[in-house]
Amino acid sequence: MPESFHDFPVMALHIRDFRQSDTAELSRLCETGRFIGALPAQDTASRILAGVRKECLTAAIWISFEDGKGTIPAIIAAQTETWTSDVHELLAEASLWLTSRGAARIDLFAIPEDRDLLAALLQMDFKADNRTGMMRRVIPARSAA
Repeated sequence: MPESFHDFPVMALHIRDFRQSDTAELSRLCETGRFIGALPAQDTASRILAGVRKECLTAAIWISFEDGKGTIPAIIAAQTETWTSDVHELLAEASLWLTSRGAARIDLFAIPEDRDLLAALLQMDFKADNRTGMMRRVIPARSAA
C-alpha cells in the first residue's frame, strides 16, 4: 500500500462525461463489473463520469450536487487488476468536480469491503460511518484571506 496519496501510480484512465453512445458498454459493465453502492433510480438527476481506457468504458461513477452537498451513490469498475486504481481515480475526479462547485461535504453511499480501496479513501479524508453504512468527506472551509 502506498505511504501517501502522492505515492499512487500514475493514473491511466481518461475520465469524461458519460455519452449516450456509452449506453451499451455501460449496460455490459453493470452486468459483469464490481459495484460499490447501488445505482440511483433512473429519474434521479445524477451525472455520470465515464472512465475510458484504450477506447473502452472500464469504469463509471454517479455523482450529484445539491444544496452544498455532493453525493456518490454508485461506482462500477471492470473486474481487472486495475479496478482499485480505476475507482480511486474516479473518486478523485468526482471529488474535484464536486468541490469546484462548492460542495462542503461529499457522501459516498457505501463502505468498500476491499482493504486497499478503503485505505485509499481514508487517505482522501473520507471517514467511514458504520452506523449509516456510508463514507463522508468534509471539505474544510476556505478562508477569504
